[in-house]
Amino acid sequence: MTRRLLYSIIVAAALVALPALGQTQEEPKPDASKPETSRTESAPERRGPLTTLRVQVVISRFQGEKKIASLPYTLVVTTDGGRARMRMGVDTPIPVTSTSESGKQTTTIQYHNVGTNIDCTARGQGNGLFRLVVGVESSSALALEKGPSGGASPPPGEGSPTGIPLFRRFDTNLDALLRDGQSLQTIAATDPVTGELVKIDVTMNVVR
Repeated sequence: MTRRLLYSIIVAAALVALPALGQTQEEPKPDASKPETSRTESAPERRGPLTTLRVQVVISRFQGEKKIASLPYTLVVTTDGGRARMRMGVDTPIPVTSTSESGKQTTTIQYHNVGTNIDCTARGQGNGLFRLVVGVESSSALALEKGPSGGASPPPGEGSPTGIPLFRRFDTNLDALLRDGQSLQTIAATDPVTGELVKIDVTMNVVR
């Protein structure tokens, strides 16, 4: 009887001790060989300090040696590769006449957008140089002069024989390296309709 009683006491003590052992068991530690994920890992890596630039684009037109138009545009862009964009224009009304099967003519108004669109990005190249990529698209309505008979006649060159207004446009992409305060004439082209010379000048300044 004594041995059985002693055995029962030992078993009961073991059963009481098991929950306590489970509570004191330490939680598994994270594996130190696996690097923890950090929020900074997903952030883009910056290449040096950012710089803010003021870029001026001037579109000029010349008739021979005489300047007849000069349109300046100014944008602010940073050297993180982000794009600065500008849209300026006007919807020009165009009368459109159609004839039905019965011979009745109907005139409606349609609109054509004309103006200037500019996109610009910039990157620092070191040693005080900045790379500018500028896209310029410009369009305008060409007014037709009245001929001797009172009708519309096109200007010299390629004209519109039907009297429909002409819309001229050009677009170009400029890729240039500039320093602070430097100006550059990036393009010069001749308008095939009027013979006017179109020039684009770009000036860049660091905003301090």
